[in-house]
Amino acid sequence: MPVQIGHIVFELTQACNQQCRFCYNYWRDGSTPLPPPDPRRAKRTLRRLLRQAKVGSISFSGGEPMLLRGVHDLALTARFKGSEVHILTNGTLLTEDHIENFKSIGVGAVQIPLLSADPAVHDALTGLPGSWEKAVEATRKVVRAFGDGACTVLVVTKANAPGVPQTLSFIRDLGVRRIMVNRFNLGGMGLRHREELSLDKASLRKVFDEVEAFAAACPEMHVVSGVCTPLCVLDPVRYPHILFTACNTDLSRRPVTVNDRGDVRFCNHSPHVMGNLYDRPIGEILADPEAQERYSVVPEACRDCALLPRCNGGCRAASEQVFGTFAAPDPVLEEK
Repeated sequence: MPVQIGHIVFELTQACNQQCRFCYNYWRDGSTPLPPPDPRRAKRTLRRLLRQAKVGSISFSGGEPMLLRGVHDLALTARFKGSEVHILTNGTLLTEDHIENFKSIGVGAVQIPLLSADPAVHDALTGLPGSWEKAVEATRKVVRAFGDGACTVLVVTKANAPGVPQTLSFIRDLGVRRIMVNRFNLGGMGLRHREELSLDKASLRKVFDEVEAFAAACPEMHVVSGVCTPLCVLDPVRYPHILFTACNTDLSRRPVTVNDRGDVRFCNHSPHVMGNLYDRPIGEILADPEAQERYSVVPEACRDCALLPRCNGGCRAASEQVFGTFAAPDPVLEEK
C-alpha cells in the first residue's frame, strides 16, 4: 500500500552548468567531476517512487534539472499520478518551448534565483558569465506564463547584501509576486567560500530589517524565508511581514529528498542517506527507528533554551555537513 507523503524534492541530476559560490549541495565541493545526467535512471526511479508513495507535490531540482533530456516527461508522469509539480531551475537553459510545455502539463510553479539587480554581482556569484541576463529573461517569460506561479529566490551573502533593497524592487518590477529570501547556508561549494560570503549576525539582521521594510511597504508581495535559522539569530517576531519556515524533524510530517539513484535523505541540504528505494520502500525507510532516533536528537547547547520548541536548533542539515553530526546546532551560531 503506498504511503502518503506531503512533499518531496526530487534531484534529477547532480550536474549543473553553473559554479555557484554559495552552492550547498554536499556533492558540489569542487573535488571531483560531476556525473552526466541519466534520463533513463531518473525516469525509472521516479516511477518506482510513485509506486511506493502517493506524493502531494514534487519539486524537480538538481543540480540543474533542465540539463536532463525529457524533463517534461517526468513532470507529466508525476502529474498523471496526482502530484503537484514545481520546477527549481537557475533559468539559464529555460526556453519558451520549455515553459509552454510545463504550462500545458499543469506545472504549478517555476522558481528561479535572482541574486542581484547588478548583473556583475549575480554572475560573480553563479560563476557563469551572462547568467543574469538569461535568468532575468526566463523570469519575465515565467511571469507571463504562470503569473503567481513565478517565484524568485534571493540568497543573501556578504557579496550581494548591500544591494538587497534594490534587488527586491527589481524583482517586484519584473512582475514577480513571490520571493524567497534565504540566508547563505553552509555546505558544499559554500564551505570553500565561507569567509567571503558569510554575514555576521548584526549584518544578517540588518538585511532582514530591509526585507521586512520592503514586505511591509509592498503588501502585494509574498515574502518567505526558506532556510530555518536559530531564533536567537533571527526571531520572526521582529519580522511580521516575512513568513519564516521551520524544520520539522518528524520524518512522517516533513519534506524529504530523493535523488535519481533512489537515495532518500532528510532534506536537500543533508548528505546522510537514510536508505534507497531499490532496497526497501520509502515508507519503511522513513519509519526506521534508527532514522527516527538520528533526527530526534536535541543539541546539548540548545537543550535548556526557551526558544527550542519553535527553533529546533536551526538548520542542522548544515551541521551534518560542517560538523558531521545532526546533534550540533546550526553553524550560523559560530558567526560573530
